[in-house]
Amino acid sequence: MEENSPSEYTRQLSTIRKKRMFLWFVFASYIPAIVLAFTVGNGQPTAIVVAIIWLIGAGAGGVMVSFSRCPRCKQLFHMRGISTSWGRRCRHCNLRL
Repeated sequence: MEENSPSEYTRQLSTIRKKRMFLWFVFASYIPAIVLAFTVGNGQPTAIVVAIIWLIGAGAGGVMVSFSRCPRCKQLFHMRGISTSWGRRCRHCNLRL
């Protein structure tokens, strides 16, 4: 089995952090986006379109984060079995972000 260098670990963990930040940004943007859609847009139809776009972004972000691989053990960083935990440690080898 090939070992990664510390700089490779850092790069891969940085990628996981960026995916997590994208997901948190999507979660935090929901209320402001809907309020903006109601005030600037044409009311409910615009808000529905914004909500659908937001759901697609949240789904994509969730999949990106959930299926990130740990640089140390190569297992899914946030998943063990069918359960997902978006904690700051690998669910298998406890590597810390």
